[in-house]
Formats: sequence, C-alpha cells, structure tokens
Amino acid sequence: MMTRTTSLVWAVAAVLVCGVALTAPAQDHRLAFVDLDYIFNEFYKTGLADERLREQADEFNEERRRMVGEYEALQEAFSQAREDAQNAALSEDVRSRRRAEAEDMLVDIRDFENRIQRFDQSRRKQLEDQGRRMRSRLVEEIQEVIRTYARNEGYHVVIDSSGQSLNAVEIVLYVDARIDISDAIISILNKDQ
Repeated sequence: MMTRTTSLVWAVAAVLVCGVALTAPAQDHRLAFVDLDYIFNEFYKTGLADERLREQADEFNEERRRMVGEYEALQEAFSQAREDAQNAALSEDVRSRRRAEAEDMLVDIRDFENRIQRFDQSRRKQLEDQGRRMRSRLVEEIQEVIRTYARNEGYHVVIDSSGQSLNAVEIVLYVDARIDISDAIISILNKDQ
C-alpha cells in the first residue's frame, strides 16, 4: 500500500511540474530532458573506468588462480599421505607418521578453503565499492555539466527521462527531440577525449 501511495504522490508531482511548465509562457519556464543512462554509457570516462575495473578483476582472478593452485597441491599431498597411511607395504611407524601428517594437512586444507572464501568475499566487496565510487564520481561530473549547460542555456528544469517507476515502467513515455539535450551534454563531456 505504501509503495502505491508513494508512486501516486510522485506521479501527481510530476504532472504538476510538467503542467506548470507547459502552461506557463515558454520564456518563463524552460524545460529540458536528458537520458542519464545514455549519457553515462556514451561518456568516454565510463569506458576507461570499466577497463580499470576489468584490469583489477583480472589481477584478483590471477591471484585467486595461484591460491587455488596451492590448494590443489595441498590436496594432492594430503591424498598421498592418506594413501601411504593405508599402505600395508609400509611399516606401522611410517604409516602412523603419514596418518598424523594427513590429519595436519586436512586442517591446513580447511584453513586454506576458508582463506580462499574470505579472499573472494573481500575482493568482490572491494570491486563493488570501487565500482560504486567510480560511478558516483562520473555521475557527479555529468550532473555538473548538465547544471552548467542548463544555467547557460536558460533552462529552469532538467528532467531525467531514463528513470523507471516502481513497476519497472518508464516514467517519461515521450520526449520531443527538440527539448532533449542528451546529445549536447555528451558532446561537452567527450570534447576532451
């Protein structure tokens, strides 16, 4: 019930904003739209940030592969020690020693499994956090360009047309290309590429 009420309030607010903007004389209230998803994806720095994240993920994957290699070697040594502990051709003293070694290796294997699991969780969180920070910085840069452009061009309101409602339906169903400034913003952002 709360989500429907919230959606209804936002819809009414959007209608009021658009209604006021569209009924007032054009020179009093200038309105423009941008598609932030489109702008974000076309911004050259987004590709650079994505590449940096991929490189870091590759480094983490390489480090994980090394850890898994060590883990597999430890498992092989454990299997050999366990086989030796059961080998009737060996003396009881040697088998006993190999049994103790196998038990110690089993503890090491469990520790190593936990270490790999913690590594995975830590690196995944690190990449997610870094991705969030990079996205936030890029969005802030885009928003600043939009604000500056809007002030310079005399726009009073700029609305993001890429947003979706709680029902995953586009909020803005149609935008006249004459008041969509997305391409102008992309040109400004990518001019130094």
